[in-house]
Parts: sequence; structure tokens; C-alpha cells
Amino acid sequence: MNTTTEPSAGGISRGNEFRGRLLLILSAAIGLSASMNAVMLYSIGSFIGPLESEFGWARGDISLAATLLTFGLFLAGPMIGLACDRWGAAVVGSLSLVSFAALLFVMANSLQSLAGLWTFYFLIALAGAGSTPIVLVRPISAAFDRQRGLALGISLTGAGLVGFWIPNLVTAVVAQSGWRTAYGVLALIALVAAPVVYLGFRATERGEAAKATATVVTAGLTMQAARKTAAFWSMSALSVTMALGIGGLMVHLVPMFRDLGAAPATAAGITSMIGIASVVGRLCIGLCLDRFSPHRVAVAVIGLGILGILVLKFGGLAFAIVGVVLIGLLLGAELDMLAFLTARLFGQRAFGAIYGWFYSVYALAFGISPVVTGRLRDSAGDYGLAMNTSIAMLLVAVAAAMVLGRWTPERDSAAVQQG
Repeated sequence: MNTTTEPSAGGISRGNEFRGRLLLILSAAIGLSASMNAVMLYSIGSFIGPLESEFGWARGDISLAATLLTFGLFLAGPMIGLACDRWGAAVVGSLSLVSFAALLFVMANSLQSLAGLWTFYFLIALAGAGSTPIVLVRPISAAFDRQRGLALGISLTGAGLVGFWIPNLVTAVVAQSGWRTAYGVLALIALVAAPVVYLGFRATERGEAAKATATVVTAGLTMQAARKTAAFWSMSALSVTMALGIGGLMVHLVPMFRDLGAAPATAAGITSMIGIASVVGRLCIGLCLDRFSPHRVAVAVIGLGILGILVLKFGGLAFAIVGVVLIGLLLGAELDMLAFLTARLFGQRAFGAIYGWFYSVYALAFGISPVVTGRLRDSAGDYGLAMNTSIAMLLVAVAAAMVLGRWTPERDSAAVQQG
């Protein structure tokens, strides 16, 4: 019995699924543009200089805050997914944004030590985990079926666009009023987003979309049953290896181009193309997921990432923009693919808990990857070994995606029936 099949009759409309759900999409996009992980990770680079100047802390020590942030998200992710399954995205998402904002306000006004920075970033991860895609994409996944990929892509552009405006905003505020005020501004953004998420998601939960998905939410596997399937561990491997393959290189693109002789402004300009490509990637891959086999889409997109690394490795600065764009297409698609595959393979019954696990291990690996890339660069003297390692990780991700293509719920029928 295939309990993960999501019905359309009497459930989700087979026509234009966006009709009546634009508020849901907009609320998700706004919430994701203020999400804890995106805001904190995209902004930390703009805080390193001011914190180094005021306190004399080493850049590597400041950067450790980002690693602790991803570790905290790894710990909190599965639990916050369970909370979302029980109480809904409106409550969990909005409360998380408020908690995240409160901790940012406290940090902005009290931070005095490096240990304090690390502690705050770790606590912010625990408090703000509910403002991440773990929670904020669940209503999208539940409300859409035939156009789920596109809906996820549009919603997650909110997180992608953070890479454009957050660093510029933080840099401008720091120059004008100092780093403490900049942290306060980030807190204010989260506070403004909280009621938008609550009202937008709550309206959907109480309205037509909630009725439309009532037959879907109970379909699928529990977390316990999902863990017994080959697909769960293949998805876990896919999550980890994609993050290890792409995360470190993304963080090290600017110093890599500097090593190749690019001026600071040129290196930053080339690297900024990854943000544009990630937004385009989310929309295009979303459309492809709705039309083609998702595991084949995953293989193709990961292949583009591998090609991008090869272009950087052998083409140097002359073809750097091409390489960065190809990598950006993968960077813009990974979370969409994980969310789409989670719903497709495991259903909506425990979507929050299952996707929370995949997202958490992805975030942890993404946080570790820059450290590994830096160590490999230091030991080899250039980024050649690091790029080879990234390619190897992405090849493992390709293998994991191909395994998913051969999996069906019937192959793990015992686990499904126990769920």
C-alpha cells in the first residue's frame, strides 16, 4: 500500500493551484527573507571587520560563531519540525521570529566578549530554528501538488534575495551608526516579519487550503517508519554531500579569486553573481520538478555544480563568472529539491520532522565545509585539492540521488505499514 500518495480528488485542485494562495506564498517569502539562518549567515561577514576593530578578536574566532549557529540549528531542527507538525507553521514560525529578534536585541546591547558572541549565536540558532525553511515551507508543500516545485521555488527566493540586501544593509548601518545598531535593525526586521507569517499562514490554515489538504496531511510515513527506509538514509546522504560539496567553496570564492590575482572589488563582484544565479535556479528548478522525475532533476542540477567547479579549476579568472553561475544554480536549488523529495517520498504526515532532519544535517555539513575547505587550502597552498574534494562529495550526492530514483514505498512496505 502506497501511503505517501497525495490525492487530488477532493483534495488539492488540479487546476491553477496558485488561485487563492498568493497570500500564503507572499507570507512564506517574507518570512524566509527574515529567517534566522539566512540573515545571520549572510550578515556575519559584514560584522567581522567592526568586531575585529573594536575588540581585537581574530577573524577565525569570529567566524566560529557561524559554525556554532549551524550546530545549534542541527540540534534544534528535528525538534522544531515535530513542533510544526503538532501546532502548525503559523504559531511556530511567528514565535520563533519573535524569539530570534529578542535575542538579537539583547546581544546588540550587552555583547562584550568572544565567548558571549559564540553563546548568543548558538542560542539564536535554537530560538530561531522555527523561522527557517524547516517550518516556513511546510504550508507550501501541503497546499500544492502539481505546482509544488514552482511554489517552493518562488517562496524560497525570499531566502535567496537576502544575500543581496542584507550585507549591503548591514554595511551601511554599521558605517552610519555602528555594529550594535545594525544587529538591532536585523532584530526589527524579524519582528516585522512575525505577524506577516502568523496572519498569512493562519488565514490559510483556517480557510480553503486547510480543507483542501485535510486528506493529505494524514497520508505518509511517521518519522519512526521513515528511518527504516532506504530512501531516508539516501536523502540524508544527499543532504550532507551536497552541503559539503558546495558550502565551503561558496564561502571561499572571494579569497580564491584574490589568490588568482583579482582585485577585492572584482572578486566580490564575480562572487555576487552566485546570488542572482541562485534565485534563477530556484524558479527554473521548481518548474522542472513539477514536470520531470525529481531524482533526475537532482542529478542534472548537481551535475551543473560539478561542471561549475571544473570551470573554476581549469578556466581560472577568465571563466570565473561562468563557473560561479553554474554553482549558483545548484546553491539555489538544493533546499527546494530536499523539500520536494521529502513530500514526494514520505508524504505530509510527519513532513516537519522528516524535512527538519534533512535540513539540519544539511546545515551542519554546510557549517563544517568552510573550515574543511580552508584547511585543505592551507595544506596545499591553493584551492585545487579543495575543489577536487568538493567534486568527490558531489559525485556521492549524484549516486544518492540515483538511488532515490529506484526507491518506491512498496519496497519498504513493512516500514510504511508500521507508520
